[in-house]
Amino acid sequence: MQVYRRIQNPYMPQGTPNLTNSPSYPPHISTALTPFYAPGEIGCRFTDQNTGREYHRVILDSGATSATPTGAVAANQLAFWKSRAAYLVTNDKRFAESGPTAAVNQVAGIFQVAATPGYVTDLCVAGIGVSVASDGAGTAGCYVFADTTASVARVTASATVATAPLSQPLGVLKTAGATAIVDVAIGEFMG
Repeated sequence: MQVYRRIQNPYMPQGTPNLTNSPSYPPHISTALTPFYAPGEIGCRFTDQNTGREYHRVILDSGATSATPTGAVAANQLAFWKSRAAYLVTNDKRFAESGPTAAVNQVAGIFQVAATPGYVTDLCVAGIGVSVASDGAGTAGCYVFADTTASVARVTASATVATAPLSQPLGVLKTAGATAIVDVAIGEFMG
């Protein structure tokens, strides 16, 4: 399990991590573009005092567009690691750093906003009552996992986990539906 650096007082360009969607361009690319105000925060985690949730600040891959089978990023979709070293994420499992089959074990977090490709965004990695795109399966108390269906960035629930789960558990289902409510706990979120 990787331990990420922490931000004690994060910069909130839109006032809340649930709306973070800001340019990430380095200033040397173009003077017409605005660089992210706090580039040292990219790749770090923080707790938001207003929501009580844990977030991970990352960059959305520039290829996460409507032209992919998964489509453009939508709020509540799962994010998969495209490059942990570059803090780069995607909503398309085909481009996950571990490949499409293993991507279900490489969930980076949950998009809170329909992020713009190439922009900085904050992924929810832990919290109570988080909205998450879902296949609608399961009942309250089930564990949720990344759906293995191609071309989706959502969760599915399993009530029967008698042995070790086959993929990374992402949390516990509170209510089912196309947008499920989940108590989320993804990877290293304390520290």
